[in-house]
Amino acid sequence: MKTTRWTFPVRGEEDIRALETRPYDELVPSRSIYQLFEANAELHGDRPAITVLANPDPASVSASYTHSQFLGEITRVANLLSDLGGDVPTIAILARNYAMLPAIIWGGQTAGVISCLNYLLTSDVIRQLLAAERATVLIVPGPALDTELWNKLAPILSGLDEIRHVMVLGGLPQGQQDPRLVDFDAELALQPSSHLLRPRVIDRDTIGSILHTGGTTGLPKLVPQTHGNQIHAAWSFGQMFSIDETDVIINGMPMFHVGGTITFQLTVLAAAGHMILTAPAGFRDPAVVANYWATVDRFRVTMAGGVPTTIAAIADVPVGDNDISSLRMALTGGAILPSTVAARFEQRAGIPLLEQYGMTETMANIATTPFHGDKRRGSVGYRAPFGGIRIGPTTPDDGKGDGAAPGVIGPVSCRGPNVFPGYLSARHREGLFIGDGWMSTGDIGFLTPKGQLVLTGREKDLIIRSAHNIDPAVIEEVANGHPDVSLSAAVGMPDAYAGEVPVIFVEPVKDRQVDPVDLLRYITERVPEPPAKPRQVIVIAEIPKTGVGKIFKPALREQAIRRKIDDVLAGIDPAATAEIVIDMVSGKVPEVRITLADTRTRARLLSELRDLHLDIRTD
Repeated sequence: MKTTRWTFPVRGEEDIRALETRPYDELVPSRSIYQLFEANAELHGDRPAITVLANPDPASVSASYTHSQFLGEITRVANLLSDLGGDVPTIAILARNYAMLPAIIWGGQTAGVISCLNYLLTSDVIRQLLAAERATVLIVPGPALDTELWNKLAPILSGLDEIRHVMVLGGLPQGQQDPRLVDFDAELALQPSSHLLRPRVIDRDTIGSILHTGGTTGLPKLVPQTHGNQIHAAWSFGQMFSIDETDVIINGMPMFHVGGTITFQLTVLAAAGHMILTAPAGFRDPAVVANYWATVDRFRVTMAGGVPTTIAAIADVPVGDNDISSLRMALTGGAILPSTVAARFEQRAGIPLLEQYGMTETMANIATTPFHGDKRRGSVGYRAPFGGIRIGPTTPDDGKGDGAAPGVIGPVSCRGPNVFPGYLSARHREGLFIGDGWMSTGDIGFLTPKGQLVLTGREKDLIIRSAHNIDPAVIEEVANGHPDVSLSAAVGMPDAYAGEVPVIFVEPVKDRQVDPVDLLRYITERVPEPPAKPRQVIVIAEIPKTGVGKIFKPALREQAIRRKIDDVLAGIDPAATAEIVIDMVSGKVPEVRITLADTRTRARLLSELRDLHLDIRTD
């Protein structure tokens, strides 16, 4: 299946409109993921598609695939999974970034519906997710490949009645009697790679995957993504970033995250580019980050990137003798990007760092800073082609009209082929779509006269830790279950590495005492996901509330900022005191004015605080 790629430099809104004058089917001809990879194999079959590293050493290549070979692996996976019988399966994957994982994801979408589960979750939450998405097949590494994940899964296997097949990577465990266990590698070797044995009809609105994101009751929301959603997002990123078959990207993102599957994978593979898949733990492995520039040098990487915490870590790695002249750009998104981090990275790498904005529900694709366009720091870029961004009310039926004028701050909504059809749970879909195709993002911002989106805050109280959305209700529900806690409120405390980390304020039951250390232990043991475990418990006499009795979180965020600054100052000079005035600025970046007489201490304090997303001024 041959396709024509219409690409030309996109600089801004005028070029996006010009792109939209072409017929969509001409621009984006593939109607399924499999068709997309078929086209690449035909047009660029001999070019490299994926190189897999076994460990952080760039020389540790464990597998490599051309685009033709990768299509063959996708085909073999699809044949194996479609041979299991029954209806179209929902196939859950619990694995780090092993060599076969990309082919399993796209081959699984060809045979059924894929769900990549967060392997950091507790066994109990994994069990609940498997039940909620009605998975019938589970793919997991065996103990020879990943002892930790196998030990996490093994205790709950007997209770997973709906799972008909447990397909094990890296060899079956010894002594296991469960008849559902299948040696994935051995069975895969029996499948043909030249053609699909049982092709099924797939179109743009066919569900291909289910990812999960932060929920409101402790169990993550389930996000169905269609083939059309994913293809459009990859194509849109390709247009905005001007990606082609000569591009090479490093992917150290987990594949239970939309960044690992779409932004840093399908985006480049769809353009017949080359993805370097890092060691299984990805950017969570400090050695992978330490070897980043060496990896760029070895594989002549053209596109760098990661979430802001990764960008900050890479910016601190000396380039040394590595030749990084192949780089042309870097991309980031998923959380707040401190301007000082951006400046350090651009100075280190000598390339522009482009911000983009999206969410799991939009395949990470709502707005993008174009490679050839205006790179305004603080803006996340222009709308996706064939999509839209609107500033205005987000109550049902409020989606009509043009939205707010440029410069007016308000709730952000979006629409387009990148927007998912809605959560699996009807309860989660309530209030999500607000009319005329617009979906509420939960964020607040404004559009510039040129059409660039600037985010200024969040409607919801989500805490974003290293691009991971944390619903404070998950923490608060646990804290409120303690007999000595009357009320609690979790907020984000600024953090130079993670952007923000969760802390929780608690109001004790009248005439009772709360020990912060004991309560932190209590909460930590019961919050299921590691990133959501609070960094500290702060006991206060009364949680601040609005006039109608609702918890007033801006006041708590202000306290969290103040405590962070006081802690940093105490580490520099325990005897020093500073006058700190904080203005939350109605959801914009907080303005912090610090008065400190000692100039040397003040300079050290500013240096320590430079990576926090705060507008700091001194007297």
